[in-house]
Amino acid sequence: MPFGNTHNKLKMNYTSEQEYPDLSKHNNHMAKVLTPEMYANLRDKETPSGFTLDDVIQTGVDNPGHPFIMTVGCVAGDEETYEVFKELLDPVIEDRHGGYKPTDKHKTDLNPDNLVVKTHLCTHRLLCLCVCKLPKVGRHESKWSLDYSGR
Repeated sequence: MPFGNTHNKLKMNYTSEQEYPDLSKHNNHMAKVLTPEMYANLRDKETPSGFTLDDVIQTGVDNPGHPFIMTVGCVAGDEETYEVFKELLDPVIEDRHGGYKPTDKHKTDLNPDNLVVKTHLCTHRLLCLCVCKLPKVGRHESKWSLDYSGR
C-alpha cells in the first residue's frame, strides 16, 4: 500500500469542525470549492491505496497561493481518487477548465489537414520556449500511485 492511512483513523477522534482547515486567505480552486459540509462528508473516505481527503487537499492547505494567480490546490494520488472524491474534484476541474463538466468529452481531431498554424508565431525562440517549458506531469499506470513529488 503506497500510502499509510493511520493518520486518517487517528483524526476521527476529532470533529470535522475541529479538523476543517482555515482557508480564508487561500487563493486556489480547492479552497473556493471545499465547504465544511463537503469536508465532513469526505473526510472518512479513502481510496483502496489509502489516499485520503487530507492527502488530496494538503498541497492547497500548505500553499495558500498568490492573490493574482489561482492555483489548483489539490492532487490525485491514484486513479480512484477521481471517483472517491468526485464531490470535490469535479467542481475543481470544472472551475479550473472554464466549465468542463464530467459529462463533457474532449474532441480529438488527428487529421493534420485540419491543423491551423499561425506562421507569425513560429519563431525559433517560441519553439524553444514551447519545447523547453513543457509542464511536468506525473506518469500514470493503472494501479500505481500518481507521482506528484516533482522527481
